Amino acid sequence: MSDLQLTHIALVGARIQSFRPYGYNSREELTMCRVVPEAPTGERQGSLRAVLEEQLPIWIHNIITDPDFPQRNRLLMPLRRFEGELRDKKENEVVSSVLRHGFKSMQMDPLNLPRTMPMRQRCAMVVHLDVWREAYLRLSSEVVEILAANSEALGKWCEFARHPEHAAVG
Repeated sequence: MSDLQLTHIALVGARIQSFRPYGYNSREELTMCRVVPEAPTGERQGSLRAVLEEQLPIWIHNIITDPDFPQRNRLLMPLRRFEGELRDKKENEVVSSVLRHGFKSMQMDPLNLPRTMPMRQRCAMVVHLDVWREAYLRLSSEVVEILAANSEALGKWCEFARHPEHAAVG
């Protein structure tokens, strides 16, 4: 996980609210564990993608921490590209803010800024948002595409992760 530490900080720590329904309140609590949502299903491909996008922080965490995650090798490519972009742009106002918040396990989604944020800070974020938006939307699109194309394997992974004692031995 150390090679994707900034990605985990930005997409898990700064999206910690996604993990609260599962009993986790900080990135540290997530160490060495899977977080298993209901297996994503959708009658239509569009609704499946919407569910995967909504659960993206959870899937990102599982991809990074579980070496047996389905299609992990393919999914690591966009994550590594995103990690590189975070490293290259960490001086950007938005990227540094997301990393600061994520390191402290505090919610920060620059594409959905809180209404309570002071106008001065909001303006500073909006001015520098393009770097984050481009990198995040590309990552999200690529990861969701791969997850959606492998939804059957993802469902099996969810079942196994929820009940590992039922895994076939052999």
